[in-house]
Amino acid sequence: MNKHLSLMRYEARTLIRDPFQVLMLLFPFLMLGLSTLAFPAIIRSIGEGNEAASRITMLLLLIMIMSFGTLITGAMGSFMLLEQKDEKTINTIAVTPVGISGYLVFKLIYLYLLAAVSIMLVMFGTGYFAGETYSVGGISLFDNIEDWQLIVYSFVAALFAPTLALLQASLAKNKVEGFALIKGTGIVALLPMLIILDSFKGGLQYVLGIFPNFWSTKALFNAFMRTNTPSDLDFIWYMVIGAAYSLVILVFSYRVFLKKIQY
Repeated sequence: MNKHLSLMRYEARTLIRDPFQVLMLLFPFLMLGLSTLAFPAIIRSIGEGNEAASRITMLLLLIMIMSFGTLITGAMGSFMLLEQKDEKTINTIAVTPVGISGYLVFKLIYLYLLAAVSIMLVMFGTGYFAGETYSVGGISLFDNIEDWQLIVYSFVAALFAPTLALLQASLAKNKVEGFALIKGTGIVALLPMLIILDSFKGGLQYVLGIFPNFWSTKALFNAFMRTNTPSDLDFIWYMVIGAAYSLVILVFSYRVFLKKIQY
């Protein structure tokens, strides 16, 4: 217990000196500003001339709000891991009581909790301050969901952050490769937007299931829209599959990353 408390104190001291961690802490407030001020302005400006275009834009922006928290946290997490790997600082932890594996688990839990809190802050904040903007037929989509659904979504979707961080850090050899990889995998955050298309409302939706963030995004989107086609699963089953899938990839990436830094 003492060794983990010492690790927490060390992380707290280095927090303000690490630009990546500062950015992760500030990101939810930036995203909340966009979702409550900038995005509503965009939706209203488009709605003045084309209601259909305004509705599509609103749904796309809503999915962006749902998806980008985990992507940014995962990207910043992979940068932190790659920086420590490049500078060999992570290897010095091997001689401490915590060890590399213990430190890595601590870091992943930290990323996960940060992502979960960030998602909850953005989702609940958007619903409270600008929920009426995200509406269909004059009814706010945030009125269609329960608080527990947002909380479950936050904890399941947040699993994608440490998963993405480890996967990118495992595949990239250094920060330069990591930056290129992060730009390439940014498309992962955009792919769930395809669920608004009619062609992906049936069985074809499960083609997108190869991406871990599809499952939680689809569950919450269905709850927002109150849709339930014969091809859809219940809210909780989307979440269970999404959580299990993310954990499988997380464990695999964890083992690969440990192997790479130890040899």
